[in-house]
Amino acid sequence: MTVTIRRLVADTRLGLRVVLGHEGLDQPVRWAVVSELPDPAPWLDGAELLLTSGMWLREEREPARAAETWAGRLAEAGARAIGFGLDPWFGEVPPEIINAARRWGLTLIEIPSRTPFVAIDRAVAELNAAEARREAEQGRRVQQRLAEAGRSGRRGVAERLARELHGWVALLDAGHEVALRVPAGAGPDDAVLGDLARRGDQAGRQALHDEIDGMAVTAVPLGLARERRGTLVVGSPTVEERPVWASSVVGTAAALLTVLDRGGEHELRGVVGGLLLEGDVRSAERVAAVSDIPLPSRFVAVALVGQGRRRAATRLVAAGGWLANEGDTESLVLVTPDFGDERLLVLLEGGRAGLSVPRAPEQVETAAREARQAAQLTGAGRTVVRYADTAAMELDRLLASPSAERFAETLLAPVTEAPDSGELIDAARHWVAANYHWDPAASEAGVHRETLRERMRRLAGLTGLNLDQPTDRLALSLALTVSRPH
Repeated sequence: MTVTIRRLVADTRLGLRVVLGHEGLDQPVRWAVVSELPDPAPWLDGAELLLTSGMWLREEREPARAAETWAGRLAEAGARAIGFGLDPWFGEVPPEIINAARRWGLTLIEIPSRTPFVAIDRAVAELNAAEARREAEQGRRVQQRLAEAGRSGRRGVAERLARELHGWVALLDAGHEVALRVPAGAGPDDAVLGDLARRGDQAGRQALHDEIDGMAVTAVPLGLARERRGTLVVGSPTVEERPVWASSVVGTAAALLTVLDRGGEHELRGVVGGLLLEGDVRSAERVAAVSDIPLPSRFVAVALVGQGRRRAATRLVAAGGWLANEGDTESLVLVTPDFGDERLLVLLEGGRAGLSVPRAPEQVETAAREARQAAQLTGAGRTVVRYADTAAMELDRLLASPSAERFAETLLAPVTEAPDSGELIDAARHWVAANYHWDPAASEAGVHRETLRERMRRLAGLTGLNLDQPTDRLALSLALTVSRPH
């Protein structure tokens, strides 16, 4: 369910009243932004709820013309609605604002004086965060059902995918001929589908998006480029309405269809390894169960680099490894902890590898990071580097010490006790992860950069840190690292 203006207005704690534009209540809202500028457009990115108290309007000699220009710029910048706060400047929404909003088709909402703008910003952020969690969980459930449908073969996966996306699904062979269509007779004719698959192959894309007969369509190749086994084509309104979510679901179906077509254990292990690397342990467990392949309780990630990495990855997979990723400069394979150095050196045959410490399936992403860090230290005369032997591992041990835990707990205690601690800690993590750059951090956090700045100012005030100082930034980074849930 998309976060809309209607859902925000329905929050009775805010006391919002729709003045006009009821027809726009179902528009999506990504975040709220506060501005008292006569031209806030340069700071907007579309799909915002703009909050203002009208301070800028008080000094205008021609308020009607100024409001008209202001609303026009908002509409052109893609703003969804205006939230006008009563007091301290206006006891009611000025008629100039009402007329301008009506002229430009903007939804206008009255905000009572008792409701601070930060409460609306928080409500929008909470709704979007809840929606992201709900969508991720829904995606996992769909992927599980697709894996279970694989017991019935390719048709079972195609039927389940069509049902989940409320659309049609077609499978084409390597010669671009339609081999399966669900429901029967649905979608465009065979020639149109064949042309779409052919264009996707020629472009060498992982996915080709188009519109056919007024419906969004995506075509995903099955198999690697050098051994194309066909194309999965899906037509559904969901492809356009929820592109990221639909892409994840269609991608899972394509991986399953490729595996079912090959029927090989190595390919199944590759699907499971990829899901583990994405952090989707539940789907990995489902695919492993459907395929009757036991999932180990611990993995060691092996990051292979250098000229012989692809051959080394093939040998590791043949020896029981799980190919998790095949990139341009690196191959990542998961193996069980019983792979000793002697056995590994034989399989590498001149290649180079970084190895993580043993990790549970839920920690494969961490294992991959460790393996990649270790691989960076390999070179002439140092074929294999284990993360456990690196300085980074020593740092991990220091950060896991009781002293480090006490340091983090003491520094962050005022923040964790605050009523908005979750928002503050989340803002800090995104800011640190973005190397202290505001715009990338705000984008990842899903809030406006001024909202992020305000939260960081509040965190700095609670902790006593001066976040303009490198040493205080380092202290915050270390505390967040130590306190990160494992």
